[in-house]
Amino acid sequence: MEGRPIRKKTSLTDSKNTRQDILDIAAKLFSQRGYNGTPLRDIADAVNMKAGSLYYHFDSKEQMVLEVFTLGIESIHNTVLERVKVLAKNSPTRSILVAAATGHLEALLEKGDYSSTSIRNFGQMPEPIKSKVMVIRDKYESLWRDWLSEGLRNGEIKEGIDLSIFRLTVLGALNRTLEWYRPGKHSVEQIAEMQIGFFWDGIANKKV
Repeated sequence: MEGRPIRKKTSLTDSKNTRQDILDIAAKLFSQRGYNGTPLRDIADAVNMKAGSLYYHFDSKEQMVLEVFTLGIESIHNTVLERVKVLAKNSPTRSILVAAATGHLEALLEKGDYSSTSIRNFGQMPEPIKSKVMVIRDKYESLWRDWLSEGLRNGEIKEGIDLSIFRLTVLGALNRTLEWYRPGKHSVEQIAEMQIGFFWDGIANKKV
């Protein structure tokens, strides 16, 4: 009597790789189409799975996008720290902000879909997801708070500046770069230098 076909066991490594493949595809689709414009069946089709099989790896679409957001913000956080840590000790605040802006743009523009998803999709998130993301985002923004506060303490930033509005304005401008950036004309470093320069130095001709 012919025996039943033997099923190949799914190894832990295979499972991890499949989960990572799903996250990679989800990040790409969320970045391109938005969270609301990406049904689970499209993610499943892209990884050649049935939609129901996704639940083997993720409890819900919300869990999936939260992980994408977390990895995206962590990528920005870590890339910014890498750029700032190579600066000389006691570097001027302006130099720190340029390095931080360069890292932020590098993560957004050159390091894939996770970081861009974390910027483009926040407004589409259900409130419970927004609350969790805000905790992660606040940890990153605290780096900027510390650098700006130090600049104020050492006299590099003049009294009376609302550092919260400054920080939010700078980060908003950096994030908006996603919508207009095209490789070729300026490097990420050059754009970061210009953007921080606009805020730090202004654009008015002092001679006029």
